[in-house]
Amino acid sequence: MKRIGLISPNLSETTLVDAYRILPDGISIVGRPLEVGRYVDSEFRNVERAFIGIVRELVQQPLDFLMITGELFLSYKGPGSDKLILATIKEITSIPASTVLTAVIHACQALGLQRVVVASPFPEDQDARLVRFLEGERIQVKACRGLGYDNSKVIWDLPPQTGYDLASSLLNEYQDVDGLYMPCNKWRVTTIIERIEREYGKPVVTNTQAWVWEALRGMNCASTIDGFGRLLDKVGK
Repeated sequence: MKRIGLISPNLSETTLVDAYRILPDGISIVGRPLEVGRYVDSEFRNVERAFIGIVRELVQQPLDFLMITGELFLSYKGPGSDKLILATIKEITSIPASTVLTAVIHACQALGLQRVVVASPFPEDQDARLVRFLEGERIQVKACRGLGYDNSKVIWDLPPQTGYDLASSLLNEYQDVDGLYMPCNKWRVTTIIERIEREYGKPVVTNTQAWVWEALRGMNCASTIDGFGRLLDKVGK
């Protein structure tokens, strides 16, 4: 049994359902939450103050990989913030680690996505930070559209169709892009990845799908995972 340590905003056993839907048998998640009420800087600063203590506590567990999710927490300090966080983690533990934004960048590189559109559940100001982060990693964002929701409880209740509708509007308008990125692991869009890829012929990168892919590769777990897009066809390759 391999164990992934997961530090994620507002994490609960319920919100792990999409990750476990993707993960192969024999892999478990040991989770710790970052408490974020609304997507505002004061909340992110509170998370930042608590973060190191949460890492130190979690890595006392036997883990094979450590993953940090929460795109907005990771991006609020600007491009390259994921590298700073990973450098800090490396001072604490030798457990291999990554962040969801690091995973997204690696996923885009693996799929050859240089120009993307972003379909997001977030408000415009938070989307702007994500765009700056991506473009700081030389991924051009042709367009970004968000639904404007500023907390994860509301986003969790959104039906997957909201993701499909927003993604479709972007891909219909921007047909020259290489693919699509959909942030937020509380937006339950893993079930529509294959539908979008089939109908539009473009690879899709989403939060949960990307971090699971990154963690599996980090643990050298070669596996065939069907039903969640082209990215997971590349596990172990």
